[in-house]
Amino acid sequence: MPGPVELITVAVLGILGVFLWRYLKAGSVVGALLGGRIRETVGETTLESSAVSSTVLRVQVLDVSTQAEPVIALSITRKAILGASVMPLRLTRAQAREVGEMLGRAARSF
Repeated sequence: MPGPVELITVAVLGILGVFLWRYLKAGSVVGALLGGRIRETVGETTLESSAVSSTVLRVQVLDVSTQAEPVIALSITRKAILGASVMPLRLTRAQAREVGEMLGRAARSF
């Protein structure tokens, strides 16, 4: 019977294998995390930048095989000297419009 170390090793390798498969299928980290292929990058803006780190917000259109219409992907990518992180968000068309309206109202409020 396998011990706990072997079970944990198999579980970690399984998770890495699934992520690698999704990455190869999607062609990007954001696509792999959100379960689709990036069709188009609409734009990006730098939220923060310094000598040691930067944060970028990207808006992308994502083709998801389980849905008829594409979805909007927002990803916040933070890069630093010793690491990086990506926080992807998946929005429907209606949610994207709602977020756009809220941002517009916030920008007009001052």
